[in-house]
Amino acid sequence: MPPYADPLSHKEIEDRLAELPGWSLSDDGTSLVRTYRLPHIPAAVFVVHIAQIQDELNHHSDLTLGYHSIAVSITTHAAGGRLTERDFGLAQRIEAIAPAHGAA
Repeated sequence: MPPYADPLSHKEIEDRLAELPGWSLSDDGTSLVRTYRLPHIPAAVFVVHIAQIQDELNHHSDLTLGYHSIAVSITTHAAGGRLTERDFGLAQRIEAIAPAHGAA
């Protein structure tokens, strides 16, 4: 995987967001964001799983750990803080593991 990717167009971002219910754009439009709630298990376990995926993809997000919650913010810094296909790929991978952690 290349160290960065070309920024997506506004239309491409809209189309990809339609495939990721629960995810949205940050207020400035430079990041994908989602907050997960975890009612029954420690949120830190979910964070560790996300970190493993990020290491595998060599693409890292900002994670904010709260009481039974995790806020995720993803952007491609190497593309000038613009959204790329890599951001959506990471979001999809996180979304795929969320149910196993009871995250909603």
